[in-house]
Amino acid sequence: MMNNNIPMHRRNFKISPILFILLFCSGATVSAQGFSEGPYGIGYFDIAGPFTVLDLNAPMPGDVSQDDTIDIEDVMVTLGAEIGTVEINEEQFYLADINSDGILDTVDLVSIVNLIYNPENSEWSFQDAWNGQESYIFIHYNPSVSNSTALWISNTKQALLENSPLNVHYLFISDRSSSASDVQAIKGEFDEILESFDPALQDHWKTHLHFIPTKTSELDNWLADALSDKYALGIDRFQQLKQIGYLGNPDGFTGTHMSYLAHETLFYNYVWDAVFDPDSNYDEITIFDKELYSGGWASSITQVVEFPSNEELDQYSAMKVELLRGCPDADGNYSDDGCDDYDRIAHMYLCDEDGSNCYEIARWITPFDRQPHHLTDITPFISVIRPGGTRLIKFQESGWPNSLLTLKIRFYTSEDDPEESPQEFRPMWIGTVQFNPSYDENRPSTIFDVPENATRVEFVTYITGHGWGSAGCYNCAEFCNSKHIFSVNGGTYEFDTSYPEAGDGDYCMELETIVQGVIPNQYGTWGFGRAGWCPGMDVTPFITDITEYVEIGDDNIMDYEACRVSGNDCVTPPVCQGDGYCPEIAMSSYIIIRY
Repeated sequence: MMNNNIPMHRRNFKISPILFILLFCSGATVSAQGFSEGPYGIGYFDIAGPFTVLDLNAPMPGDVSQDDTIDIEDVMVTLGAEIGTVEINEEQFYLADINSDGILDTVDLVSIVNLIYNPENSEWSFQDAWNGQESYIFIHYNPSVSNSTALWISNTKQALLENSPLNVHYLFISDRSSSASDVQAIKGEFDEILESFDPALQDHWKTHLHFIPTKTSELDNWLADALSDKYALGIDRFQQLKQIGYLGNPDGFTGTHMSYLAHETLFYNYVWDAVFDPDSNYDEITIFDKELYSGGWASSITQVVEFPSNEELDQYSAMKVELLRGCPDADGNYSDDGCDDYDRIAHMYLCDEDGSNCYEIARWITPFDRQPHHLTDITPFISVIRPGGTRLIKFQESGWPNSLLTLKIRFYTSEDDPEESPQEFRPMWIGTVQFNPSYDENRPSTIFDVPENATRVEFVTYITGHGWGSAGCYNCAEFCNSKHIFSVNGGTYEFDTSYPEAGDGDYCMELETIVQGVIPNQYGTWGFGRAGWCPGMDVTPFITDITEYVEIGDDNIMDYEACRVSGNDCVTPPVCQGDGYCPEIAMSSYIIIRY
């Protein structure tokens, strides 16, 4: 939800491709998975099957000099290599050995001469190229598909390459009768763009840009059907087919930007890095598995769960929650088309088995019409699960739910002795309160006790600001910066958190933010910064260690106040006139005690 009168503060952020490739390749090992044996499909989240296509950028057999042309020079280089007067590298040998018999001879020379007069396009195989570390995006030119022409002629092609991570392939294909010339023309555009890149990046993109001259509908593989009604299609690092979101600017909903495809690939990397964790040891509890969640306004979905015992919980060093919030189409399959049109708060509560004593232990903000996937560290809330056993998990969105939920909790073990485990918790300020001049009164000082055996004490809270559009409220509390100040034991220790990104014109769509987990290219005003959140992102708890400032074995007190930040000043929250969506702060806070 958005007020278009928000002040704009543009910031340009660009990930250096050189920096990315250093980061991507510098690790001693990079976890990956082999090519899946299926089953394959053509729906979103289905596994992409093998395919082979012609590719104008693939190395041409016979182009031994590697100048993208087969001519007499290639014949002479091959002859020189055959008789030992010219040295060639392994790739050149591969291109010269036309019949692939492992030797260079007259047969290869004659074949290269024939290729001068009858050149052939080379093939590119998805399965052969697969290494489990890269993603793939098709750009499809089909004027009968909405926005396809605008995407194909987009003037943001250079920005696409500049903003993309280096572990993505882009494949260009047309379904027009002039498909070959369409693809040749767009290849020429990218060739010209790459002339300004340094040689290493030119070589890289030549192997990661693929230009398919075959008409889409004449392909002899599954792509003909999969691409028929789409202007773009992705394959992520899990080898799953992924829907491409809205490629217009969310500030005004203008344009179709090819460069925004880079957003998709950055999010693919985020999900892979967050969710794929083969080197860690963890036990997993599945709460929901592609479960349909629907119903009336703010309805909830629940599941009784058997958690590890108190003693078993002591063995775990961390706890994380995985949420894939898919959306069903009319047939119950994954599709953005089935998603809610607005950003909502989503909560996961842990309750007693009868549904009483519920505490929020995880929070997300849903996106505008997209399907996010996150893994969030919620280790402090091991304390809420204790003493283990049978409990109730409740998931609730503040809107009209229509989701295919996959929700899992991971309990991690470590080869090292676990640190002090979260053992007890004390609720502090819970619930949503209007952000107005009475806010501090409605969040009174709170007393909490700390047992004598405590070794670490933390303050843990979710704080997100909501509400906008009310006259005189400065677009609070969603789009204004609020500061939250906490004081332990009468000022012995004071700490705070604030949200300067709230109201920033494009904070949530900056590349630097997307790689933190914002699902991009949403069908709404997803780019604007918010107070403690972005649409389509998990909310990470704010954690502060207060061990040094509390009295162990005694009662303690914490004070809390909040203000609106105006320049360098901390001013009283505004008065809502009852129009628009009045400002409010949604908060769940706890003292977590470890020993």
